[in-house]
Amino acid sequence: MKRINIKHAFVAIAAILVAIGLAAYAIFGGRTQRDIIGVWVISSDGTDRGFHCGNGGIAASINNDTIQYNCWELHGKQLVLKGKKFSNRKVSDFADTLHIRKINASSLTVMRDEVQLTYHKIR
Repeated sequence: MKRINIKHAFVAIAAILVAIGLAAYAIFGGRTQRDIIGVWVISSDGTDRGFHCGNGGIAASINNDTIQYNCWELHGKQLVLKGKKFSNRKVSDFADTLHIRKINASSLTVMRDEVQLTYHKIR
């Protein structure tokens, strides 16, 4: 019967754990809910428009009279903002799905309906 070398066993276990960690990072893109929390805006016509993602899934619209976000969820590479849409004197529930292309501490690039948008984090 062959004896197990403790050093080799430790290296093998460490390699397996690193592989699992890298696979999880690849699957989830390294994004966590903590990365999304903050105020994200795009400047247009001299006005910052966007959304706020708060703790506990709370969301809010920024400078948008027709959309009122109230919650957000992160599903892998998709940020889903839910809320109410106001149009023609009607109020309806809706969900805005943003496909995350890139995120870092200061910017969030997403695809929405075949359009790429880059939001900047202001807090």
